[in-house]
Amino acid sequence: MLQWVRRKKFAMAGAPSPAREARALPRMRGHACKLIIVCCISVSCELTNYVPPVTQQMAASNSRRQDVDLNKLREGRTLFVHRCIECHTLPPLWHYTSKDWTEIVNSMSHRASLKPAERDAVIAYILAVRATER
Repeated sequence: MLQWVRRKKFAMAGAPSPAREARALPRMRGHACKLIIVCCISVSCELTNYVPPVTQQMAASNSRRQDVDLNKLREGRTLFVHRCIECHTLPPLWHYTSKDWTEIVNSMSHRASLKPAERDAVIAYILAVRATER
């Protein structure tokens, strides 16, 4: 009888019983595992969509093309990041050749509503990144 009273007081005090804690532990582990998986997936998505920032070195690598400057490269990066992702994930810049990129951007510029100058800025940015990553 005394043990029953102790259990009743323990339960009435609002503290979880040891049996309830033992049942909740696997559930908490499951939630923690799911949270870790979601975090890993979100981090890996960020790593695959990495778009390098514009640097002085990029502008220098395009010195043979006199119409390319830092502002045009920055505009190209911004357009690449914001307009291309409206339809699909950003492709890694090293997956295609420079010639392929020119054709890809030309073929998709209409869908992204890019003006010719904006299209040229995107191409200039992509080619500058590829030139500096070699």
